[in-house]
Amino acid sequence: DRIIQRGHYTEKKAAELARVIIGVVEACHSLGVMHRDLKPENFLFVNEKEESPLKTIDFGLSMFFKPGDMFSDVVGSP
Repeated sequence: DRIIQRGHYTEKKAAELARVIIGVVEACHSLGVMHRDLKPENFLFVNEKEESPLKTIDFGLSMFFKPGDMFSDVVGSP
């Protein structure tokens, strides 16, 4: 919704958000958690303030894994 309201993001702001998203994936993987449904709708801002933190939601398809595990299941949204 915020992207639609704003109409666009600067390259700098988009890069900051991408870093946060990559950090979430890195943190999950370091704990042995695979989200398996990463999409824009599963990242929400806490409030409408410009510097609001970005939160990740919907871990319903997530699962634990061990280093070296291989997966071939197709899950999440098409």
